[in-house]
Amino acid sequence: MAPRKAAKLGLTTAGDRDAKGSRMTRRNLNDVAYTEIKDDIISCALRPGQEISEGMLVTRYDLGKAPIRSALIRLRQESLVISRGRKSTIVSPVSIRDVREVFQLRLVLEVAATRFAAGNVDPDRIRALNDAVHAGYTPGDSQSEKTFVRATRELHRYVAQASGNQRLATMVADLLEQHERIVHLGLALQNREQEFIHHHDDLVTALIEGDGNRAAELAERSVRNSQKRVLEALMSSASELSMEVVPPAS
Repeated sequence: MAPRKAAKLGLTTAGDRDAKGSRMTRRNLNDVAYTEIKDDIISCALRPGQEISEGMLVTRYDLGKAPIRSALIRLRQESLVISRGRKSTIVSPVSIRDVREVFQLRLVLEVAATRFAAGNVDPDRIRALNDAVHAGYTPGDSQSEKTFVRATRELHRYVAQASGNQRLATMVADLLEQHERIVHLGLALQNREQEFIHHHDDLVTALIEGDGNRAAELAERSVRNSQKRVLEALMSSASELSMEVVPPAS
């Protein structure tokens, strides 16, 4: 059937289907490029401050230039990469100021979300998420470290979602993604398991029992302990990483 006649009848032609399939393929490849590059930035497989190029990324991910360019546009919008001139791009550096600001916001937003989530969590689901964190990681094994850090983020993100405040949950999820990158950087500098693993058993119990004050107290303690460990690791290697060391606010 002719395309014009088919359109009048509200029918789809083979050409329409091919065009739609082509658009879907391009969109899927764009998403693949974005997801894979972002994952490597967050896990520090692409290190903060590292110079990258379209050609390098095309080779690394075995994808065409179009999806790589699309991914870089999205990553610039999220401030994960920075353009330096027409052809130069670097992975966004991480400064000590960045680290402090992320933790300051977690203390405000995540602690509040945890208080709201008390009594609203699904016991079976949060226990399963906590079990995944208990699996820990093998120091120096990048895949097991990635699995552990991601499991920790999923636990905290679920708690934020259980707060019942969607806007708050969205902000916490964004902070946790930034925090994940910071933790991976710390792990790369100090592969000491005892420095980064902390358990959430008491927090899970407080959330299930609906004790909001206790849950918030434990969440705050967890964030502060994490901040201390990560900052110690990063400060000890600030010169090696060319990190900007900004004194804490008085």
